[in-house]
Amino acid sequence: MLEKQYSNQGPIKNGLKGCGCLTLGLVSILVIGLLTYASLVAIGALLIVSDPIVPVDAVAVLSGGEGDRLALALDMHQRGYARYLVITDTTVEANEQLIREAIAGGFVAGDIILTTMQVESTVDEAIAVRELALNRGWDGVMVVTDPYHSFRTRFIFRRELRNSGIDVYVRPLEGHWFRSPSWFIHPEGWRFAFLELVKFFSYLFLRR
Repeated sequence: MLEKQYSNQGPIKNGLKGCGCLTLGLVSILVIGLLTYASLVAIGALLIVSDPIVPVDAVAVLSGGEGDRLALALDMHQRGYARYLVITDTTVEANEQLIREAIAGGFVAGDIILTTMQVESTVDEAIAVRELALNRGWDGVMVVTDPYHSFRTRFIFRRELRNSGIDVYVRPLEGHWFRSPSWFIHPEGWRFAFLELVKFFSYLFLRR
């Protein structure tokens, strides 16, 4: 009888051991999932920066991107936070469209300024805005761009405008789909995040 009871303990122990392994496996998967999610959210939070809205001389709307790039500029202008609008020169069609929308939104045509330098990169945009701001004696500029582009934009603009006496603030578009908690569920989010990181290090080491 004792031998029978002893022999029956083997399957019980094996079953408990199996349950323990399963629980450990599930916990491991959960922890890995949480760490992965936290890492992705951190990447989004790193790429997206947003400075406070303060009075500045001008709002610079960068070329390209998605969404209503003029929304913040129009709001700041209407609230008396910025008199001038700066548009970085890209194509005639894009420039004219932004100018029309800005005038319709309340900007005076004479307060809409197109950079004298045609731009092809964020570095070009920073240099063009710097030259314009220095020539006009401005003290501060607000730069508007896409959320995923905001960190690199602020880094480049502040580096290119250092020692100029011009304060640079950067705000991302509002209502954009690229957000830190969910950017990775969009197929385009991965591409934009990857390109931003590559371009940041390219500028950091090669200034391109």
